[in-house]
Amino acid sequence: MASSERLPGDLYRSIFRIAAVAFIWSGAADAGSSFVGSGQHVNYPVVVSLGLLSIAGGAVTWVIPWHRLPVDRFLDVIVLPGIAILTGMLLSTGGVHSQVLPLFVAPAVFMAAAFGARMALFTGIACLAGASLPLLSGWDDAYVRTLIVLAAATALSAYVPSRVRAALAREYDRRTRQQEESYVATIGALAAALDAKDRYTEEHSRETAALALSVGRRLGLSDEALRFLEYGALLHDVGKIGVPGYILHKPEQLSPEEFEIMKEHPVIGERIIASVPFLKPLAPVVRAEHERWDGTGYPDGLKGEEIPIAARIIHACDAFHAMATDRAYRKALRREAILAEFRSQSGKQFDPQVVEVMLEVIEQERPELHASAQTSGIPAPAAPVSGPRSWAQHLESIEMLGARLSRTVAIDEICRLIGETIVGILPQDHCRILLLDAAARHLEAVYLSGSDQAAYQTITPENAAVEMGEGITGWVAETKRGVVLGDAERHPKAGHVAGTPRVDESMLAVPVVFEDELLGVMVVQRLGLNQYALDHLRLLTILANQAAVSIAHARLIGRLAVAARTDPLTGLGNRPAFEEALLGALANPAARLSIAVFDIDRLKQTNAAFGFGMGDAVLRRVAQVLRRNLRPEDLAGRWVSDQFVMLLPGLGETAARQVAKRIWGELLQPDPETGQVSVRWATASCPEHGTTWDDLFGYAERTLQGGRQETAA
Repeated sequence: MASSERLPGDLYRSIFRIAAVAFIWSGAADAGSSFVGSGQHVNYPVVVSLGLLSIAGGAVTWVIPWHRLPVDRFLDVIVLPGIAILTGMLLSTGGVHSQVLPLFVAPAVFMAAAFGARMALFTGIACLAGASLPLLSGWDDAYVRTLIVLAAATALSAYVPSRVRAALAREYDRRTRQQEESYVATIGALAAALDAKDRYTEEHSRETAALALSVGRRLGLSDEALRFLEYGALLHDVGKIGVPGYILHKPEQLSPEEFEIMKEHPVIGERIIASVPFLKPLAPVVRAEHERWDGTGYPDGLKGEEIPIAARIIHACDAFHAMATDRAYRKALRREAILAEFRSQSGKQFDPQVVEVMLEVIEQERPELHASAQTSGIPAPAAPVSGPRSWAQHLESIEMLGARLSRTVAIDEICRLIGETIVGILPQDHCRILLLDAAARHLEAVYLSGSDQAAYQTITPENAAVEMGEGITGWVAETKRGVVLGDAERHPKAGHVAGTPRVDESMLAVPVVFEDELLGVMVVQRLGLNQYALDHLRLLTILANQAAVSIAHARLIGRLAVAARTDPLTGLGNRPAFEEALLGALANPAARLSIAVFDIDRLKQTNAAFGFGMGDAVLRRVAQVLRRNLRPEDLAGRWVSDQFVMLLPGLGETAARQVAKRIWGELLQPDPETGQVSVRWATASCPEHGTTWDDLFGYAERTLQGGRQETAA
């Protein structure tokens, strides 16, 4: 029998609890059948026993954690043997006089709960056939009556959970589709963010995805595989969020050390993708995208068929796009040179079958590529147009705005682009966009349009800010309802921006909401009464929805970028973040700075003796002490598993040693959770001990090693 798709745990549990109620009902129906008919002797002990048995069965079914058991893996396998065993028990314990008959309810009800109506019907027929076998030895009216009543009760008992299961499955599918649509929108925003980070790779992800889809179709991949191939191609470089910008933008080929850092991006990308449930199947594809057919790729050295097919396709299409477009360190290669390179690397770097199909696609479809090194690719802002405009023109402006928004993940820039579009398509004397602060109580102005009207020229971000519920703007935020006002002063919540004159004005205000979460409010004002109609409110609402999606995705990308540059255990910066900050500071020829290195003693022994929980507590305590001793301009990071570093701009050798020694002393103070934490420490200063990354860390490592005896003492 084929099993159906497993539902989420909470839905599974609900279905089986309905099945538990069905058990009790079927037991009651069987007991009631004993009283049907004239002149029938009722065996009350048996009736009571069966009733108690059905209640007990229902109670057990209610409390068993079905959502944690792999029921769908074994139930359909054991149901037929189970029915056969029940039939044998029925025949061996008296046939038509046996009390085993009510147990035939269980298989049908369980199959209805686990697999739905079709499987329940099949099981019910099998149960009825088994339960009818005793009649071959002789007809018995009482048994037939009981069998009919029990069959009807079983049908009803199985029908209820099967229908509930179907309804829950439909609701689950609907919610899953909604969630996937949200994820797909996030994919587009992430891809746009990656391409926007490097001006030499604009449109790279989308064009690579288009080529990969063409190759995948010719290779006969399923629709599901093609869908994830597209997502994988869009996000194959998501890990570059964690690569320092100076490496991504370097105008020449990378040094060996820089290339080692670049090679970390598939691992970072895998970690980011794996954190999104819907995208989790893509994690191994993103990790393996730089593996080579001959096993010389990275990060794992996979070879041949060990590499996922999606990763092999993306790797080839990614390489083609990189060769065919301008890069930071070279111009695009000629098509003939690209084809020759792929033929020479077939069976070495690339899967031969993928290369063969991709070259067919290139020759026959000739994909269009953008030479993105020449221009930024960002269209100029649309010029404001005064006077009435058709809806088609308005929607064209909104569509252009969407293209521009896809190229930025900076919230201030998003608000500026939307504000300029509002000014261009809506009649107004003043426009402002306010966003809700982190505490969700205060709306801060992040965009203010210029105005020729004196009534609005004194509005500033400071006096435009409002609290939730304050004035019309705060009321719109609190209620999440847009308003069009012909006379703003007559609204019950009418307020007044401090420092501006009271005038007759019309107002539009709409909330910016994403998935029922308030992000901000858009406000448009114009001198004079009754200046706005409902069409204006609809236009502003469309723009607010566009702003909501862009701002929400920008914040998500910001969180992912922070996560990629943050050590998850301690909350300090990770190695790539610290390296970028240090190299940026050293780029200044007049730089004066110091670094401090702290190496935790015997962390491995602590983990072995007391468990990783204690080791994690030690790491968190070191991070807390470092954070407590940071100045605003300082930076602390976790360098490797048991080593921390600090960047101390402006401090010379003496001052840096004082800071490091103070931290060392604080860590030696007993702590209720970790006790004393012993660390070895060292400092290095620029320019005294060198002016490069290697100089400073080399000096620190040498003095750290040389200080073991002194520190231990």
